[in-house]
Amino acid sequence: MIEFSKLKLKILKKSDITNAYVDWFLDEDVVKFSDNQYREFSLESQITYVNECIGNKNKDLYGVFLSNQHIGNILIDGLENIHRNAEITYLIGNKKYWGMGVASYAISKIVELANIKYKLNKIYAGCAENNLGSRKALEKNNFIIEGIRKKHLFYNDTWFDQIDYGLILD
Repeated sequence: MIEFSKLKLKILKKSDITNAYVDWFLDEDVVKFSDNQYREFSLESQITYVNECIGNKNKDLYGVFLSNQHIGNILIDGLENIHRNAEITYLIGNKKYWGMGVASYAISKIVELANIKYKLNKIYAGCAENNLGSRKALEKNNFIIEGIRKKHLFYNDTWFDQIDYGLILD
């Protein structure tokens, strides 16, 4: 069981990028419902990506940490949007922590940040219809289905509907 008091989000920085982090993206299970399965990953490319995020006012990339162990990421993108809405994408890369509520926790924390720090009106996310873990994590955080894009995603030689979720912030 996870001690949620030991789970934290912090802006990811270059020193957080390790070979174990890069290995997440090389694991077929981790990228099963992600465009990351079509990308090349290396330590250098991930350091470049993290540095680009740090220098981009439109997005913030957070690492999900259990004590000091980096176990996932959550990105909020669209911070400069005139409509005050942003998309979130997330990944629990360390499979040891799947099914334990880590994604739900990370989403709950990004909802707080979206509301308090970023002063957004809405956040949204999309996922493949068969990505039950992601759907459950969003629904636990009161995201509602706003639409379904039929046969919108192509993963592992199979077409999937994309479920679009949204959350209006108070």
